[in-house]
Amino acid sequence: MPSMSVLVLLGTIALGLLTLVWTFVRWSMGQGARVLLRGIGTILLLVGLYVSGLAHLAGNGIRSIYDWAMRTPMDTKVLVGLGVAATGLLLWLVGTMLRPRTREQARSSRQLRKGGAPAVQQDRTGRPAPAARPTGATKSEGLSDEDAEIAAILDRRGIK
Repeated sequence: MPSMSVLVLLGTIALGLLTLVWTFVRWSMGQGARVLLRGIGTILLLVGLYVSGLAHLAGNGIRSIYDWAMRTPMDTKVLVGLGVAATGLLLWLVGTMLRPRTREQARSSRQLRKGGAPAVQQDRTGRPAPAARPTGATKSEGLSDEDAEIAAILDRRGIK
């Protein structure tokens, strides 16, 4: 097995190349300068970790986890612990993907909990939601029940 220094160097190069490809793909899709700066920053971070020796520390940590897994019997207690940890990681990842609330949404929610009416209803983008359209049967007179229902759905979606 190669020495830890060689493995850490190869890992740093591999992560740098993956970051470079990911950055190029996202930048070519029109993601903008933000993606380009993040990619360059990540590559510089990897190089800095290697030069400072912290990448060797991470390599030793990965090696220690591997050694622990090889010498620890996988009984029910360990499997339950790993399952709980994996569930926590999954919930954390889902929580980071959720769109944060705006100040207006938080204020509206507080007012609603206190018993008052929310100030302004908003859609998912944080903009004020359009006023509800009347769903009268002005156009659907003389239509069958199914056709009137389809016409009402199209009217609610703004399709004429």
